[in-house]
Amino acid sequence: MQGARVERSAENDAVYRYIRSEIQFELSLINARVNWLVTSQAFLFVPLTLGARQGGIGASVYYPVIPVLGVIICALVLISVIAAVWRSHQWRAKGEQGAYAGRGNTGAFDIVLPHSPMIPRMGLIGGVGVPLALVGVWVWLLIAPPGA
Repeated sequence: MQGARVERSAENDAVYRYIRSEIQFELSLINARVNWLVTSQAFLFVPLTLGARQGGIGASVYYPVIPVLGVIICALVLISVIAAVWRSHQWRAKGEQGAYAGRGNTGAFDIVLPHSPMIPRMGLIGGVGVPLALVGVWVWLLIAPPGA
């Protein structure tokens, strides 16, 4: 939170603590999403390599199902990570506004961020899109099992 030197007050301290907690929340979301992505990708590589024959990964009984699923999951999680980065940036910008003079003044703190309806939608893509992608792959495997 940069800018001119701000006189400390209990209200300003509370505002900055609130903004900091919101930024920490967004960073926690990013870390959780990336950790989940790495774990899911590890679980996808195992069946792909176990299903490989002497011809390499391309000869795996699970090729191209697993790589397609991996790419879809990466894209969905990336979109949700971008949403958290975007929201974090908005909170940082709000924190850089400077001192808050209290309620009713022009410098009053407002927890409302700029209207960005895409951020919540993008954040939900990972939580909703990944299960949908998994269901799609399971249906694909039921309809057209590999090696059949």
